[in-house]
Amino acid sequence: MGKRRNKLVFKCLKQLDDQGYMTAMMMLISTLLLGFIFHLCYATMNERAFLDREEEQFKKHSLLVLGMKDTISYIQKNDVETTEKTFIYEEGTVHAAIQFSPSEVIYITLNGTTQNATKVFALFQYNQTLKEVVEWSEG
Repeated sequence: MGKRRNKLVFKCLKQLDDQGYMTAMMMLISTLLLGFIFHLCYATMNERAFLDREEEQFKKHSLLVLGMKDTISYIQKNDVETTEKTFIYEEGTVHAAIQFSPSEVIYITLNGTTQNATKVFALFQYNQTLKEVVEWSEG
């Protein structure tokens, strides 16, 4: 049964080749395969770029949170009126500008730069009496 089927297939292919269709079919199949491969490459590149952007966003957020925590710790340990402090992390560098006010609320500005030279900025208010962040905004 297998030999008859193979003979039939080869007979059909031979007839298509004799009529000039085989070359066109092979070109069509090759074009479709190449198109599919290019599509996969493009999709992989887009996914990689998306993951890189997500990783950078995560690093920016981590940098600001680390800066906030260390600034609050610095404020609790040191008792000064106006000061500036720079913190260096694996993710980048954060510069904190601390402004005390007559009330118990402290105004803090965080300026940072990631390792990829992306700028980050945040403003927050820290209540010394409640020992909590009252307001937070990122730029």
